[in-house]
Amino acid sequence: MSSHSLEKYKKLLAKEPQVNDKYVIIDVKWLEHWKRYVGIEKSDEEKVTEPGPIEFSKLVDPATAKNSNEIQLRSDAVEGNDYTFIPYELYKDLDRCNEFHITGNSNYSLYASTDEKGLNWKLIDERSDLTIDDIILTRNAFITYESRVVSAHNASSSSSPRINYTLGSSSRTHFTPGLCGLSNLGNTCFMNSALQCLSNVPALTEYFLSDKYKEHINRDNPLGMKGDVALAYGELIHEIWSGKTNYCAPASLKKNVARYAPQFSGYAQQDSQEFMSFLLDGLHEDLNHVKQKPYVEKKDDDGKADDLTLADEQWDYYRKRNQSKIHDIFHGQIKSIVHCLTCGTAARTFDPICFLSLPLPGKGKIRTFKIEFVRLNGQIKTYEIKCDEHGRVRNLVQEFCDRFQQKKKKISETVPMETDNISKSDEINQDEEEEEEEEDFTKASDYDGHQPKPEYILAAEIYNHRIHLQYPDNNLLTSILDRDQVVFYEVPDSLKIADSEKILMPCTFRDEYYHNNFGLPIYLSVPRHNCKGRDIQEALQKRIGDFLPLPSTESSDKPFYNAVLITSQGYGQSNKLLKACLDDHIDFSRKSTSLVVDVTSSIVEKYKKQEDEKRSEKDHTSSITSGIQTRSQQKRSTTLLDCFKYFTKKEVLSDDDLWKCPKCNTLKKATKKIDLWLLPKVLIVQLKRFNYTRYFRDKIDLLIECPLQNLDLSQFVINPNEKAKAKYNLIAVSNHMGGLGGGHYTAHAKNSNDNKWHTFDDSYVSDVNDDNVIGKAAYVLIYQQQEQQS
Repeated sequence: MSSHSLEKYKKLLAKEPQVNDKYVIIDVKWLEHWKRYVGIEKSDEEKVTEPGPIEFSKLVDPATAKNSNEIQLRSDAVEGNDYTFIPYELYKDLDRCNEFHITGNSNYSLYASTDEKGLNWKLIDERSDLTIDDIILTRNAFITYESRVVSAHNASSSSSPRINYTLGSSSRTHFTPGLCGLSNLGNTCFMNSALQCLSNVPALTEYFLSDKYKEHINRDNPLGMKGDVALAYGELIHEIWSGKTNYCAPASLKKNVARYAPQFSGYAQQDSQEFMSFLLDGLHEDLNHVKQKPYVEKKDDDGKADDLTLADEQWDYYRKRNQSKIHDIFHGQIKSIVHCLTCGTAARTFDPICFLSLPLPGKGKIRTFKIEFVRLNGQIKTYEIKCDEHGRVRNLVQEFCDRFQQKKKKISETVPMETDNISKSDEINQDEEEEEEEEDFTKASDYDGHQPKPEYILAAEIYNHRIHLQYPDNNLLTSILDRDQVVFYEVPDSLKIADSEKILMPCTFRDEYYHNNFGLPIYLSVPRHNCKGRDIQEALQKRIGDFLPLPSTESSDKPFYNAVLITSQGYGQSNKLLKACLDDHIDFSRKSTSLVVDVTSSIVEKYKKQEDEKRSEKDHTSSITSGIQTRSQQKRSTTLLDCFKYFTKKEVLSDDDLWKCPKCNTLKKATKKIDLWLLPKVLIVQLKRFNYTRYFRDKIDLLIECPLQNLDLSQFVINPNEKAKAKYNLIAVSNHMGGLGGGHYTAHAKNSNDNKWHTFDDSYVSDVNDDNVIGKAAYVLIYQQQEQQS
């Protein structure tokens, strides 16, 4: 790129918005990648890959993606973190496409590559009648051409000359087999995550690499997919483990899966566990040795046979219809027993399983929110408040104020909840719940007797040092992410007054030279009616000294700050120095008005120095008290074994799940108990993070402590012959970040060649420390029996 173009783009990116300017939303990650690629920003990478075409799919609400006329931005997308704005002029340059026209019958060859790095080139024969769909080109595909090299002795008038096609020297680069990223074909991170997890199951991958699976393809199974999915999966595994590339596209597999499962066609976000389940079921049926499944009548439990006999009978029944490598590796058996609460009749079943879906503990409903409290006197202090995550902002505000009322209460009493029938996890939580007490803020050494009141607190979300969102009282707490900066502002007038004479005007501070925002924004209380610029100036002068380290008197001819009044109406915006409009009437009824204070560099530096000193003092205090906090945290931590306890604990079935008792011959209340019976060689565990009830739909972001080695499930196995096989080691994790209906999937997996853990984020593969393998995003866990690794 020429230096002239580079300077042009730099100016466009630094351009201040003007009235009637056009701007375009763009993916932040793509833009940052492009900046590094063209040299606007420095990169630690030796060579930055081309960013490829502009990608908008990750910003689009999946519910609106199918109709181009109704496309909307994701509701959880955050400006600066997920998206930003660029001038339309720059966008036109970035979106520009160069076209190359090749005349017919010329000595050129056409190649296509489905990845952004230009690897895995595929020759396209112009004489064929293949369609674009047949050659499996994705939206991000590259097409290129180069001269043909024609052998001299074949360059005759022969109607079909043999032509030697060449594409330059082939790469001799060797990559670690298995460490191969998968391109995102349009919201397919869920598929990539599932595939990377299964790819790192040694027994399954060895089976496909050996090509033994081809001998077992059952094309006549009506429950299968004619071997298409098995063949496509086998080809993908060969590519991933070839060591020839560090990046490939699973386009063929996606195409074949979509033919039999339309829910995985298109570009809507899906669930990694659901895809993994469908794929394993499909591979099982495609590779099922049983060509003709016999009809076997399943016997009811008559209570006469012991567990071993009944379990063997039901397992044999299953085996007569299901025999495959998938069955050998992933299938196990659980025992379920149901008791009628009326007559005491019991019924046992021994069911095959490929997944275990474990409920999460009820205590995960209590969440800790980090709050910054800005008092009227300018004092800023950070607090941690525990509140039911299904509550609303008004509940969190009330909880905060209660901490100053010199009274204590149980966490479980913080928010009155409307509940459905008591679930098993709630029941267990009641059995095991400890009476934890919230911190009493009045006992702090610096407490001065101030007691905030809910009606004088305004809750807001801060992003990039400016007020991004003012929370309504009824705003659900589940919409507040852990990364969000939540600030409670104490205001001089009650927010309960419908038509107050005062209005709160947001005020942001920024460096006058670089125009970078800094510090916490504040609110100024000014007259709602008949307000003039002079009123705003007086309100600013009263409060600014509480937040900025200004000298007591002006010691310089130049002021230490200049305020700019920003007025927006519709798509237009006007900026005007406050001192130039002191006598102007400010209309709040139809316009959005805010204040930006440009502060001199000397004051900014002084402010930042003070903040660093405060932070250092706070970190020192935290280190002193960390021992006490850790003990409390350990008491409340949740482990994977806790989840198994929930799963195997006897539960009373709800009124919506009554059991038809064979003796009473009607639907009855009953209890149900599940235990592990036959353990699979590879155990797949789904953590049920997605919560659906009558009132709420949310995701449980609770950290579940999962061991990387020596997961011992013997206490949950009631088959005496299986106890010795109950120890497992973790080999893969599918992660989900974000909320319902979207988010992003990645995978952690342990490579069998280098015996190290790696992160797979679509096309990117990187190392990950053992300590970071398990986090709050862990969704699907794959464990392998230790005896299978010896």
